[in-house]
Amino acid sequence: MGAWLPGGTVAPVHARTLAFRTDLLVLRLAGAKVEDGGDHLVVRTLLNPYFYWGNFILLSGTAPVEDASRWLRTFREAFPGALHVAIGWDRGSDRAACRLQPMIRAGLELTVDQALRAERLASPRRPPAGTVVRRLTGEDDWEELLELTEACWSGGGGPDFQRARQADFRRLEATGRAAFFGAFRKGELVSACGIVGGRGGTARFQHVQTHPEHRRRGLAAAVLIGASHHAATHLSARRLVIVADPSGPAVRLYRELGFRPAGSQLQLTAGPGVELATPG
Repeated sequence: MGAWLPGGTVAPVHARTLAFRTDLLVLRLAGAKVEDGGDHLVVRTLLNPYFYWGNFILLSGTAPVEDASRWLRTFREAFPGALHVAIGWDRGSDRAACRLQPMIRAGLELTVDQALRAERLASPRRPPAGTVVRRLTGEDDWEELLELTEACWSGGGGPDFQRARQADFRRLEATGRAAFFGAFRKGELVSACGIVGGRGGTARFQHVQTHPEHRRRGLAAAVLIGASHHAATHLSARRLVIVADPSGPAVRLYRELGFRPAGSQLQLTAGPGVELATPG
């Protein structure tokens, strides 16, 4: 795992936790810039200012996270025009989350997700007969992916955000180190995911989604397995990583496929219009 480096260095900077480490892998490939602040990183995705977790600060695992005033000020100085606040903590366990109470009292919302990893995937069941799983190619496929995203994430950032994320995905795909796969029913894209491969044999799944009218039919499992085969054969992947809400319905599927817990991801956010208190 990468180490946190002194401020001002031009060497690559890294996160220690699996979730944030693979997040940075994906973000850098899509064009994000990562700056080292000593005990924190500043991550900027200039081409998509609407993307909270493309424009955030990441506190090291040993940073004084209780100093809410400092970190809110640090975020505002790094992103003076941002309408949101997004602060991650590079701590792989949620047991110390109580230390984040000053930031929660200031008005930030804490989300604790779970990183999961696997060496290979095994499908718990076959998708419905007639399902075609293949890599997305061409303008029609990308437009269908955007339509699928809008159906799955209605209200999730609005059309400007979704268009910008689509551009992020296409930049990723153009690097040759990422691919997006879909499950098609009667010619319609109904489930999709991306896979991004990094050096060292780790690949991270992205943007797993299934149309609300086609869920619980084995379609997400089918695209995940299709993407995992691509990762093994074309991206030299030996480890597969995915991040999910530990209480959400997707985690059960991921465990059935062979994923196992590999640490937590701690994220604090506030959206537009949220009044943040000045911590005492």
